[in-house]
Amino acid sequence: MPLLVTPYYERRLRDLRTLSPDTAALAERIALELQPQVLATSTETLEAQLLDHLQEVAEQQTRCVTRFWDWLNAVVDAGALTPPQAAAFACEAATLGGPSGVVPE
Repeated sequence: MPLLVTPYYERRLRDLRTLSPDTAALAERIALELQPQVLATSTETLEAQLLDHLQEVAEQQTRCVTRFWDWLNAVVDAGALTPPQAAAFACEAATLGGPSGVVPE
């Protein structure tokens, strides 16, 4: 069961689409693949986390992809995404997040 589409999600996705259509498309694909029922996190929190991370990617904030990758790994550990799905989403985010999106520690 994918992430439910709420009015909050729709509004944030519309705002994200204005900033970066490609990042909004990534958010939509992730929402379709997520299995939120296996997470202890509420739908509202999951929506906010996903969209907050992708907002940072769209804005090409420093280390945005690194933070997004950490979040994806937590989602994988909980069983809501598979490792290959997370890796594909992270690679796409790395392309969208700009040169400072992934900064070595």
